[in-house]
Amino acid sequence: MARIEMQPERLTDYERAICYYTIPKVTRPLTQGLIVIYAACLLEALYLLIYGLLKDDDLITKVGTWSLAGVVVLGIVAFLVRAFLNEVKQRRALAVAKGVPDAISDIDDIPDPFADHVLLRHPLHKRGDLFPCTDNNGALVYFVESAPSSAWWKVKDPQDAELIRVRTGSSAGSFLLSGTYPARLEVYQGAEVIARMRRRFSLSAPTIQIECYKPEPTLYLFKSDGIYREKRVVGRIFYMHHSLYLDIEQAEFHPAILALFVTMT
Repeated sequence: MARIEMQPERLTDYERAICYYTIPKVTRPLTQGLIVIYAACLLEALYLLIYGLLKDDDLITKVGTWSLAGVVVLGIVAFLVRAFLNEVKQRRALAVAKGVPDAISDIDDIPDPFADHVLLRHPLHKRGDLFPCTDNNGALVYFVESAPSSAWWKVKDPQDAELIRVRTGSSAGSFLLSGTYPARLEVYQGAEVIARMRRRFSLSAPTIQIECYKPEPTLYLFKSDGIYREKRVVGRIFYMHHSLYLDIEQAEFHPAILALFVTMT
């Protein structure tokens, strides 16, 4: 199995704050309402086309055909424009932090918003890779093993002791195509299942429900890069510097969250 080396670039305090607080507010994901409206227009145009064909009415058929083509093109353009605008807003926000040295933790009058957080990163990977999971300074915290033909992932500490095993399930449907989110996961410590995750069907952003059984029953939701507990954001997963980052409150860092993070590609 191939080992993927981590990029040496470090996430600065300002980049971290922008990724955690600013970018989720300035970017606008597709809402379920917009998708429902688009689907209704699409179905209406399709109905008009089918009605024209059944009635053998050339005029209605032509109107239905052009309407369907127009709705499809309009939807593609609208989705691409939304994605482009989000990318521009994200790049502008990060440009503010470029070249700014770390300072948040060095200023006594400003409390560090990440003092009680865990920050981990791993490289983009594919099934079958052996890859490291490090802290922001590049120190090895975990490494992850997976096999191309197996549903199992193993997370180990630097001394090669197994911490958790993760079994992935089959795929789940979503209106939006996304290859980064697992559909179902089971998390094991030894022979015991300590958590299960499943991806809910969604017309908009995929939502993963995380049910933790040990050490106490806890429910988390992962949606739009945010990790929620009782509707409160307790962490985020985001992409920067050719790596995927997990930034989460120490008190909420359950092994199930780690399992989700390492299996995301």
